[in-house]
Amino acid sequence: MSKPKLYLFAIGGTGSRVLTSLTMLLATGIKVNAEKIIPMIIDTDIHNGDVEKCRNTIKSYNVIQQAVYGSGVEMGEDQGQFFRTEIQPPKELNISGTDYGTLKEMVSYDTLNANGFSKTKGLFDLFYSEQNKNMQLEKGFLGNPNVGSVVLKNVIESRQFKEFTQDFGQDDRIFIISSIFGGTGAAGFPLLMNVFRDETTTINNGNYINNAIIGGVSVLPYFQVDVEKFNSNESAINSSTFITKTKAALSYYDRNLKKLVNALYFVGDTSQSNYDNFDGGFDQKNPSNFIELVAASSVIDFLDYEPYVSKKNELSDEQSYFEFGLKQNSGTVTLNQLKTDDLKKKLLKFHYFNVYVSNYMDNALKDDKLAWRNELGLSSSYHNEHFAKHLKTFSTMYYYRWLFENSLDKHNRKFTPFDLSIIINSEDLIKDPHGKVPVKISVSEEKLFTLVNGIPAKNNSGIFKKDRIKFDEEFTRLAKEVVDLQYNNKERATLSLLYRGMEKIINDRFQF
Repeated sequence: MSKPKLYLFAIGGTGSRVLTSLTMLLATGIKVNAEKIIPMIIDTDIHNGDVEKCRNTIKSYNVIQQAVYGSGVEMGEDQGQFFRTEIQPPKELNISGTDYGTLKEMVSYDTLNANGFSKTKGLFDLFYSEQNKNMQLEKGFLGNPNVGSVVLKNVIESRQFKEFTQDFGQDDRIFIISSIFGGTGAAGFPLLMNVFRDETTTINNGNYINNAIIGGVSVLPYFQVDVEKFNSNESAINSSTFITKTKAALSYYDRNLKKLVNALYFVGDTSQSNYDNFDGGFDQKNPSNFIELVAASSVIDFLDYEPYVSKKNELSDEQSYFEFGLKQNSGTVTLNQLKTDDLKKKLLKFHYFNVYVSNYMDNALKDDKLAWRNELGLSSSYHNEHFAKHLKTFSTMYYYRWLFENSLDKHNRKFTPFDLSIIINSEDLIKDPHGKVPVKISVSEEKLFTLVNGIPAKNNSGIFKKDRIKFDEEFTRLAKEVVDLQYNNKERATLSLLYRGMEKIINDRFQF
């Protein structure tokens, strides 16, 4: 059986933030049971800052992934190495709220009586308040799923959705990421499930989609926003209603969706983060959060959920439910508290890889006497070439910022797997929530022993005593082995060498 494609629907701001964390997990080389991942972003707030951050992160990932594995590499080769999984550029099924104005304008409310729809108008007045009817749709649904359910039906008519149905294969799977306490996610999840499970559907490949294995993660409240802005009419978002909306949505899901979805994951946190209150738009760029990382891990878990079946009626149990919990209810989550040693090692190897790329690699590639560089046939100018520059960009613009945001004081539950005191421009990053400033790193020889919170490195081997020189000695010992593999391009050989070197270093110097 071939591996399935995964069509990953990321709905609303939470969907995009979870997708960003998933991209970081995939960059570590964590294995997934999928041929490729095809993100489908749904957000009517087309200028949303969270969507922009997600889009840019995946774009940077793709440049590296395609340079290394884009041609001539079989699916089973180099499994587990950095950036191995293919993530296609997101298809954005975004229906711009600016195209509709208000909800009243969208449904031609003022002409319903004249066109013989007086009863429809009466029902509309019953279900929607004046505030709902006059709400500008430009920045999404502002926590109103009843509004979202009307607007999002237009997603099904979009070109991108039709392309999805045309490309869907009989072994492919679907996963939906959505929050349950807002507007877009709470409305979008049931809408999609009803479309996918409609046995009378006329969409392309409707039979494949109807019988596909479908999973989803419902993100429960995990942050709150400044309620004073709501009270003073500066924002339409009121986080004090999040729990009430969650209970109502869960009740609806229980009555209407539990027989439609095959694997449903729930994540949330009572120890909530505190965010600025923005209705949407470019300024809505919330910092990455540990709960989003947990939600991202559910995507990987879903792909391993009964991996040898491809249709819902082949599952041993057509409905399964999953929750996530921590062994210790701590305000700080370290590497030791993660679920599996494999995930810990993946994050650890990738972190040291980024330390090398951001702090040492430029000087190494300029060194004409460097044995591993010469063995791989790299020129002294390789540090300025496309691939090497993009490795550093991903590291300093996306990876470190993602770590930094997870560790911020505005989270009552921080994710701090690594010592981030090596970031020397923290104040600049705090003043720059839109991610335009690259992270600057400075790592002393002593710091290399203590980069991992809770897991000290063994200091008897000397690998960290002369920082870059010792890293390069390890790479040089492995260089001939990599050359013998006869890789088809220098980028693949370079990344493979760095991965193998980090794997050797981590396995020798850390004990789990």
